[in-house]
Amino acid sequence: MAVAAPQLFLYAVGLLVAMVLLALVISLRQADASQRPEIIRALADLMAFWKKR
Repeated sequence: MAVAAPQLFLYAVGLLVAMVLLALVISLRQADASQRPEIIRALADLMAFWKKR
């Protein structure tokens, strides 16, 4: 179990990131046109944050 811990941690972090991205995409689909630029900006900021790392 201790040997697999780093890999399990990476899977958990990847799952968390995927859930956040999916939630933003779902909220974008159901948002009014006036709210979409804010959601798109949030997605762009999130992607830029992960590209820096």
